[in-house]
Amino acid sequence: MKELFYTSLLAILVSSSLFSQNIIDTWHGDLNVGNGMTLAVVLNINGLSADSITMDSPEQAAFGIKIDNADFSSDSFSLEISSLGAKLEGKPNTTYDTLNCTLTQHKQALPLTMIRGAYVPKPKKQDPKDFPYIVEEVEIFNPETNVKLSGTLTAPYDYKCDKIAILVSGSGLQNRNEEILGHKPFLVLSDYLTRNGIAVIRYDDRGFAKSTGDASNATTYDLSLDAESVVKFIRNDSRLKDMKIGIIGHSEGGIIAPMVAARNSDVDFIVMLAGPAIEMSTLLARQNYDVMKSSGQSEEIAKQYSKHALEAYKIVKNKKLSIDEKKKQVAEIIKKMNLVVSEDTSDENAIQESVDVLFSPWMYYSLNSNPQDDLCKIKIPLLALNGDKDVQVYSKDNLAGVEKAMKKAKNPNYKILELKGLNHLFQKCIFGSPNFYGKNEETFNEDAMKEIAEWINGLKY
Repeated sequence: MKELFYTSLLAILVSSSLFSQNIIDTWHGDLNVGNGMTLAVVLNINGLSADSITMDSPEQAAFGIKIDNADFSSDSFSLEISSLGAKLEGKPNTTYDTLNCTLTQHKQALPLTMIRGAYVPKPKKQDPKDFPYIVEEVEIFNPETNVKLSGTLTAPYDYKCDKIAILVSGSGLQNRNEEILGHKPFLVLSDYLTRNGIAVIRYDDRGFAKSTGDASNATTYDLSLDAESVVKFIRNDSRLKDMKIGIIGHSEGGIIAPMVAARNSDVDFIVMLAGPAIEMSTLLARQNYDVMKSSGQSEEIAKQYSKHALEAYKIVKNKKLSIDEKKKQVAEIIKKMNLVVSEDTSDENAIQESVDVLFSPWMYYSLNSNPQDDLCKIKIPLLALNGDKDVQVYSKDNLAGVEKAMKKAKNPNYKILELKGLNHLFQKCIFGSPNFYGKNEETFNEDAMKEIAEWINGLKY
């Protein structure tokens, strides 16, 4: 009997050891979320304890999702993910190359098959496959900021063109292609423009990819100095200096474009792609509401949350309060915001992290700024485009803001377009939620690119 016990124990230990040796790896699979749509899920198992495991949802730009509890038996596992209200249970096949899993969330159990190896996003159908024009690496150094931007210049052969556009990305660190969730909007846009006779420079954001500089404390104003250094680079390049210079800014880049043009007469035209044109606290409160609604939250929850968010933003802007008093009041409002979405308000570290975000240099500057200040100085040609499905920069309010500024500037040479069925990335869509950006087959709607190219080429000087 004792021998049988020892034999059984040895078998369990061997089985457990084999399981742990074979399951520690990166796994990925596609979760069927209904309506013919799938969502990539990545499981990073570096050990058999919860703090050694994370989950990624790369198509939603969610990485390092914390695992709260991990339970491994000799041949199966169960993981709890509190932040998602979910549980992932799985078991490897006999050859340990597949995990047969079930993800349960909101009482719905979804099958998920995962295979060994890193997730590699599939190339998007609009990614250019050939480049029938000049493609050249450029480096732009600004001695005033000590930032070296690394970028790509594309131009028709022999530089036979009279206009050049600088592409300026939205908020957050991005490479020259403005790469997000497998999409490369600026690669696609620069290719389209160059094929239509317009030279383009796109560059990696400071402190990212091949560009140097400190991005951690950079504000929108600091980033505008980077864009302006590209303007100066063009004016000092013998091949490019006689071209008319435009700045095409997406999202935050749509703030930067008029910011640079308002102080630098070398900028000849502007294209705002979903560019903010209203006071930022109002825009961000609306953004909270629209993103929550598009993600399935109720009208009541979205309204309450955005209302509290606006209260927090106004405190950040209040010039009569000290920074310490602002932070104290904002922390209390964040607790209210967490309660609206039924989150735990006892995690002081999480609350402090939220406060720190609102008082970071970039956010603090943004909340205390108004794009109207520069927009109303613009007298050069301007094109403003927004998609009516945009939940990040609400089209009607912001296009109205552009209109208001152009009238105040007495600028007769502008065009405003609301494009039907397009989201913040200018993808054709049914729902504008960022949750669907990565799954969309389209990177940049061709009709939108056509509007941009025809408008630029139609400018007469």
